[in-house]
Amino acid sequence: MNDLEKLKNHFEGFKNLEFINSESIQSRVDAFERFCQKGVPSLKQEHWKYSPLSKDLIQFQNLKFSLNQDKSFNDTHFEKFDHYKILLKDGVLISEDIKEDGLEITKYKQDQFYEIKKNQILDFNNAFYAPGFEIKADSNANIKKPIVIYNYFSKNFDGNNINNKNFIYLDKNSKAEIYEKNIFEDEKDLFFTKNLDIELEQDANLVKYYLNSTNNNKTIYNFIRSNLKQNSEFEKFNFSHNVSSCRDEIIANLNGTNAFVSLNNIQHLSQKCFHEIKWEINHNEENTRSSQFVKSALHDDSVAAFQGKIFVDSKAQKTDGYQLSRALLLSDRSKFLSKPELEIYADDVKCSHGSSSGSIDQESIFYLRSRGINEQQAKRMMIEGFLAEVINKVKNEDVRNIFYNKLNEINNA
Repeated sequence: MNDLEKLKNHFEGFKNLEFINSESIQSRVDAFERFCQKGVPSLKQEHWKYSPLSKDLIQFQNLKFSLNQDKSFNDTHFEKFDHYKILLKDGVLISEDIKEDGLEITKYKQDQFYEIKKNQILDFNNAFYAPGFEIKADSNANIKKPIVIYNYFSKNFDGNNINNKNFIYLDKNSKAEIYEKNIFEDEKDLFFTKNLDIELEQDANLVKYYLNSTNNNKTIYNFIRSNLKQNSEFEKFNFSHNVSSCRDEIIANLNGTNAFVSLNNIQHLSQKCFHEIKWEINHNEENTRSSQFVKSALHDDSVAAFQGKIFVDSKAQKTDGYQLSRALLLSDRSKFLSKPELEIYADDVKCSHGSSSGSIDQESIFYLRSRGINEQQAKRMMIEGFLAEVINKVKNEDVRNIFYNKLNEINNA
């Protein structure tokens, strides 16, 4: 990927693919030129200081773009509870359109292009994306069934790069729950970027869950930008398990009074996995609230990084911002990198942040062993109790059970 001339040749062929909207070509060209000017992310750049992408993109010297025309999907991957289905196979939407009960799900057609100056991977995504999904809920719609997004990566896909863009829009006083999971059929190398825009109108409520588990040899970049208006709420729960190399980045803009955002993440990593979280919450209006909560259990040579920022505008009086990250280091070689940030320009606010890391409490292990529990089982219980604090916040029983089952599966492996 350091050879930009090869990438330029790829782009010339890519922009002529049949699925690309001709009206978006110039915006794609502009985005690609910005990426070339900024270059591949480097550890010398503050925005990418802890990012695994800075080193992992070197292995993708020759990006190969492809489009899978096969729409088959193994329905054994479907969740057992009643839900609406969104199927993405190798980055392309393959499910049928859905329009019922105030809900519309179609192929992405927004073609929204915006620049974040310090984010060249977003430029890369804007240049090379394939259209993913678009979810829209009408005003006063209460979507009773959860929406499940299946990101399916097939073994027959002959490329090594997938990029897509997606959009969620909830109109006034509407509610929706969305659960998303990745499914990988093989362990071949893949560079995957995903860009999601979320727009919440007044009094809208969105809860989103994401399970990202066991993606050997995959480099994944997830980017979300959410805009919240008055009284709207956005809650997000991530469960990351043995993600080979991943960066989850979220920018949440609280643009209306009484808007609320809650970001929660569990990381359970082993071997040489590297997962980075970068969250930025912008309190742009008064009486807004936010919460950031991260818990990490790190084995072997795994590394987790957390960068969480709370920004408070000068007019955002009575802001309430909370941030906490805690890591359980289960190996002398595991690492947890934390960089909490507060940037406050208002004087009537309540903001706090905390970060801690350490090993398992040996006194607790001794206590459990004195009750007839062996050391290995005692450690599993300690890990489960540590991470369960986040899972317990999940209100949807089906999703909560999925997360608990995944945690039990990991601990019993």
